Order: sequence, then structure tokens, then C-alpha cells
Amino acid sequence: MTNAVTAGRQAGSSPITPPTPEQARSTWPRMAVLGVALLALGVLALTWPGTGPRVLLGAIGLFGVVRGVALLRGARTGTVQRTAALVGAGGVWFGALAIGLALLSATATGWLFVAAGVVALPALAVAATDRRPLAVAGAGLVAAAAVAVAVLGGVDTLLGTARVVAAAAAVVLGLANLAGAVGMARIARRPAPAPAAGCGGCACGAGGCGSGG
Repeated sequence: MTNAVTAGRQAGSSPITPPTPEQARSTWPRMAVLGVALLALGVLALTWPGTGPRVLLGAIGLFGVVRGVALLRGARTGTVQRTAALVGAGGVWFGALAIGLALLSATATGWLFVAAGVVALPALAVAATDRRPLAVAGAGLVAAAAVAVAVLGGVDTLLGTARVVAAAAAVVLGLANLAGAVGMARIARRPAPAPAAGCGGCACGAGGCGSGG
């Protein structure tokens, strides 16, 4: 028997399963907290040009260290895949670097934002599969824009632009997380789905529903 689900699987597509109310209840508070934090850090970086971007970078670095340590512990105990250890190590390394540069100076902070913007899209292009041409084009555009800003406005203009772009990106990501948290909260308020018709909650694997009489 073929339905929309089996047809999608036969065509090679994997339909997205919406989160259950239980999953949404545990997810939306974390999304809301992250959204508020990113929004506050982004606004601070935009309104306090001297120190705000350094606070933003330091907070990102601290999050990278904490998350990286958690992944390393999970890989050690076997709760996550071993490949997560590489991601965790990278997060710890980048987080420590970000914290150090944020404490060093606003200039060092700006240079890290420039490097992140120029390197992030090429890295995405390497990892991407179906949208690799778009990622490559975006990486070339960002690199060309950085060179143009540096040539026309000077290094200070380039660093200032990078700090503003990073702050604006934090604001956008914060708003996106808040919007996602609102959607998750709506799902969390839904009642749990009723059991399938004809199922009385018995243990099917123990000779219950569908067993021969």
C-alpha cells in the first residue's frame, strides 16, 4: 500500500517529522534564553561600539568552550558519537581564542570577525553538497567586499564594518530563536495525540494487538 509517506521515501526524500509536545516543552525555554541572550549582546555591540563587540565575542567564546567541553565529555562516556569529539575540540580551541582576543583589544576582536566572515562561507562551501555553487559565490562576494572596504575606506573601516555585521547577525539570530521559541511553545500547549484507532495501549510485542487468536 502506497501513501504520501511511503511515496516520499521511495522517491528518496526524507519528510521532516514535527516535534512532539513533549519535545517542544523541553526545547522552547532553551531557544528563548538563547534568543534573548543573542539579542541583548547584539544590541549592546551596536550601541556600545568600543566595548560591546568585545563582550559579544567573549560571550561567543565562552559558549564555544562550554559546549565543546560538553561534547568531549559525551564522547568520552559514549553518549554521543566519537566524531563529536572533533567538534568539541574545535569549539574549545575557538572559544579560548575568541576569549583571548576579546580581552586583548577591539582591534583584535575586529580582525577575528573579519576572519570568521571570510572563512565561514568557504568552509560552508566545502561542507555543502546541494548548494555548493551558491556557497562558493557567496564566499567570493564576501571576500571581494572585504577587500573593497579595506582599499576604499582603510583597515579601520573594515574592522568597524566587521564588528557591526557581527552585531547585526547576533540580533537576527536572536530574533530567529525567539520566533522559533514562540512556535515551539504553541506546539507544547497542544494535547498529546490520542492512541491510534483500535489500539488500547496494550503491549503489541507481547502478543497483544495483532496477535493471532
